[in-house]
Amino acid sequence: MLITLALLGATALSADQSELKIENDRFTYGPLGQSRKKDEKLLPGDFATLSFDVAGLKVKDDGVISYSLTFEVTRKGQDKAVLKRELPATKLLNWLGGDNVPLYVYWPIPTESDAPGEYTMKVTVSDAQSKAKPVTLSRSFTVDKVRLGFARVSLAYPSDDPPLPAPPVCVPGQMLLLHYSLVGFELNKDKKTDVTVTIRVLDEKGDATIKKPFTNDVTIDVKQLRDSAMLDFVAARIQMNRPGKYKVELTAKCNVSKAKEVKEVLNLTVLEAK
Repeated sequence: MLITLALLGATALSADQSELKIENDRFTYGPLGQSRKKDEKLLPGDFATLSFDVAGLKVKDDGVISYSLTFEVTRKGQDKAVLKRELPATKLLNWLGGDNVPLYVYWPIPTESDAPGEYTMKVTVSDAQSKAKPVTLSRSFTVDKVRLGFARVSLAYPSDDPPLPAPPVCVPGQMLLLHYSLVGFELNKDKKTDVTVTIRVLDEKGDATIKKPFTNDVTIDVKQLRDSAMLDFVAARIQMNRPGKYKVELTAKCNVSKAKEVKEVLNLTVLEAK
C-alpha cells in the first residue's frame, strides 16, 4: 500500500490536468477586509463573507485565465439549501503573472429572529480552460441569537453606489469609508431608537489620535428605518494623512435596554509611498 501511494503521488499531471487548489480561506470583514476571529459567531443582519485563493488555474500565453464558480449555503437540519448560486464562466487577465486568483462569496444573513443556527457555505470552482478536476471548499459558521452588536462592518473606497470594497491598507492622501450598522437594539416607549455610537482611532501605542472621539446619539422613529431590526449609519470618512499602524474602534450602547456596551475593531495600515 505504501508503494502504491508513493507511485500515485509521483504521477505527473499533464499541462491540461494541473491540480486546482483552494488556499488561504477565511471569513472576513467584507470582500477585502481582515480575517474574523476563529469561530466568531455572526449576528442576524450581518454578511457572511468567505474569502479564498484559487491556485493551479491554466494560464494562456496572453495571461488570460477562465473559471466558473458555484456556491450554496445550507442550514443544519434543513434539507433545502438556503441559497444556491451558479456564476457563469469569468475571464481575467493576470497582469502580475501566476496561476492564482483571489475570490470571495457572501451571504446576507436575514435579520429575522429565527436566523440563528449552524450553517455551511460550500464553494466549487472549475477551470474553464483545462481538464482539471473541480475543487470544493466547505466552511461552517454559526449565526448567534439576536443581541446588540455591529453588523456589515467594512472599508470601502469613495464611489457611487454600490461601494467599492477596500483593504485595510492604504497610503497618505487616500480616503476610506467606514461602513457599519447596528442590530439587536431596543426601542423606547415612543417607538424610537436611543443608541450612542462612538468611533475613535488608536495609534500603534494604543493612544487615541484625537483627544475627543466622534460620538453620535441616534434617536430615530422606527418607521424611518429601512429595516426595523437594523440601524444603518452614514459611512464615516477617514482621511489618511500620515503613515503608521492604527486600529479603528467602534463602540455602541443601547440606552433603552442598558445592554452591555459592544465593540468592533478594525486594523488599518497606512504605508509611506516611495
